[in-house]
Amino acid sequence: MIAAIWLVVAIAVVALQFSLQAKERRVLGINTAERGVARGAALGALASTQAQLDYILRVMPSGNAALSSTRSGDPWLGVDSIYSGPMYVDSMEVDATLLDLGRRLNINDLTEDQFRTFFGYVLNDYTTADHLAQTIMDWEDVDDIPRPNGDEKEGYIKKGLLTLPANGPFRSVDELLHVEGMTPDIYAAVAPYFTVYGSGIVNINTAPVPVLRAIPGMTDQILANILNQRSRGLRISSIAQVVPGYTPTRGRGAANGLATMAGIQQQQLANAMTVDTREILVTLVARAGPQAQPTKVFALFTRSGTTTNISWEQW
Repeated sequence: MIAAIWLVVAIAVVALQFSLQAKERRVLGINTAERGVARGAALGALASTQAQLDYILRVMPSGNAALSSTRSGDPWLGVDSIYSGPMYVDSMEVDATLLDLGRRLNINDLTEDQFRTFFGYVLNDYTTADHLAQTIMDWEDVDDIPRPNGDEKEGYIKKGLLTLPANGPFRSVDELLHVEGMTPDIYAAVAPYFTVYGSGIVNINTAPVPVLRAIPGMTDQILANILNQRSRGLRISSIAQVVPGYTPTRGRGAANGLATMAGIQQQQLANAMTVDTREILVTLVARAGPQAQPTKVFALFTRSGTTTNISWEQW
């Protein structure tokens, strides 16, 4: 009798093991299928977004003269608000977020002075601004020698910080949270102005004031001119428009014209800024079901004449 009972128990255990394995394989199969469906939806949304951006590069809006005039200068103006939101691919909802990268500063391209200027303006605390500018540069540079007001690996270890400087570029903006001196409150105040994607060229027509402040050659007068133009609903069509006293010269006097202070400022601004939207970061999130893991894709769209190019994709 006892042997029979043990035999029944053994059979039950084996059956349970088979049942659990079957369940795991079923869940794995469902997850794989859902990821495939979500990936297909994300790819469809990516192609649809590219087609929309291509279309507005080629076709000017009709029926509104002011809008047509603005779009002729910058067809992608406002795409981050116009095209962001849910879209449907074969009845599956995909959340799309478009970002004009000209509205942000690429933290991997900024100099120490630019960081200092930016933090000083946003935080209104120039001691903290100087410290953060130096600790960020120490995080990025390849050596382990700290700046006078910065910090390197040895200092992080002594302070018991868990994450050490990468000695390389930032891979994401939230890595700033690991930089010595960066607090959650400071991060919340500065993160909306940063990115790690794109060329770092700032859009003079859309960038917020803290971003504009960090551009080399920017002055109070130039910034006031930019904001005055924008507040009146006017599009800035050239950097020279906002530089006081700048008058481009031609022929033999051209070199002398650029040697003036206004000419130097104009050149600095022109190297770091553009007057239109040229780079868009697209983030797409697709989910095959309420309980399914989301599939997320990032893509960088750039303009080339009347064509939209995908510079890269990241899943």
